[in-house]
Amino acid sequence: MNLTAPCYECGAKAAVEGLCAACYEKAHPLIEVRSPLTLHSCKRCDAVKVPGGWKPILDAPIDPSDLVQRQIRMLLDHEVRRFVDDANIEFFEEKKLDRVFHVAVSASGQSHESLPSHTERYPVEVRMKYGTCDTCSMMSGGYHEAVLQIRADGRQVSESEEEAIMTIISDMTIADYGKDAKAYVSETTRSKHGIDLKIGSEHLCRQIAGELESRYLAQRKENYKLIGQDRGGKRKYRITILIRMQRFTPNDFVSVGGSPCQVLSMGKSGLACYDLKARQSFTINMKSSKWRALEFISPESAKRQFMVVTKVYGQPVQLMDSQTFEMFEIDDESLFQDTKEGETIFGIVLDRRVYPLP
Repeated sequence: MNLTAPCYECGAKAAVEGLCAACYEKAHPLIEVRSPLTLHSCKRCDAVKVPGGWKPILDAPIDPSDLVQRQIRMLLDHEVRRFVDDANIEFFEEKKLDRVFHVAVSASGQSHESLPSHTERYPVEVRMKYGTCDTCSMMSGGYHEAVLQIRADGRQVSESEEEAIMTIISDMTIADYGKDAKAYVSETTRSKHGIDLKIGSEHLCRQIAGELESRYLAQRKENYKLIGQDRGGKRKYRITILIRMQRFTPNDFVSVGGSPCQVLSMGKSGLACYDLKARQSFTINMKSSKWRALEFISPESAKRQFMVVTKVYGQPVQLMDSQTFEMFEIDDESLFQDTKEGETIFGIVLDRRVYPLP
C-alpha cells in the first residue's frame, strides 16, 4: 500500500516537496508587494517617478480617474516583485481618501507546475505626492542646449511652410519624448526674418535640422557659443543651427543651365522641374552639376492667363493676355495639341516670349 506523507506544516496530505498545496503556495507566492507605496507624479505633465527616473504618460487620458489608474499601474509595474513570470496581475481600487488610494493587487497563476492555478490578493495603500519632473523643471527654467533658426533666402517663410515645419518639429519631438528628458521646445519666436526655436536637446535639434535640410533642400550653418563652465571646469557651449530655405518654392520659376523651368516639387529625392523650352520633366539634386547653374526667375504669381485667339495648323498661334489684352504669337508646336481656339491657358512671359505651362 502506497502512503503519502503528510504536510510537515499542517499535517494535510502533502502535494509538493513535503507540503500541501495551500502551504506550498504560502511559502512560494506568485508576487510580492510592499505597502504603503508613494506615487510621485509631476503636477505639470503627470509623469510618474520610478526607479531610474521619471516615466512620462504618453497619450494621457482626458478623464482624471483614468489618469490615476494609469499612474498606479506604472507604479505597480515597478514595485511588484514577480516570482512567477507568467502570473496575471491586476489591481482594483477599493477606497480613496483625499490623496490616499486603497487598492487590491490580484495575481493569478501556478506556484508549481503540478498544482492548479490559484489567485492571491494583497491590500496596498498608495499615497499620492506631487512634484515637478526633470523635464518640466528644465523647461520652466528656460534650459536649452540648442537654438534652431529657420529662414528663407530673399523672402519670408510662408504660412503653409511654417505650418508644415512646426508639424515636423512637433512629430519629431513627440517621437523622442520619453527617451530623452530634454526632448522639448522651450520657446518659439516668430518675426519677419523667420522662426527661432530654443530646443532642450542638442541631439533633437540636429535631428530636426537634418530633416528640414533634406526636405527643403536648404542650406545649413552651425556655430557654437561659450555659455560657461561645468563644476569640473569644462567649458560648456550652446549650438545654433541656421536652416536657410531656397528662394523658390514649388510652382515658382527658375533657370537651370539657361533654360526656364517651373518647379514641380522639392524633397529628399531632389528638385523636380519642368523645362518650359524642352517641354519635359527632370530631377536634380544639390550634388548635381546643374545645381550650380540654378537661378531664381520669379514666383508663381508671375504667371498670366491667356486666351487662344487663333490656332491654325502650321501657322503661329495668337494669344491674348486676359488682363491687359496684349497680343502674343507662339509657334504651333509650343502649344499643347489638345488646346483649342477660345480656350484659356496659363503661361509666363520671359523676354517677350510666352511659355505655356503644363
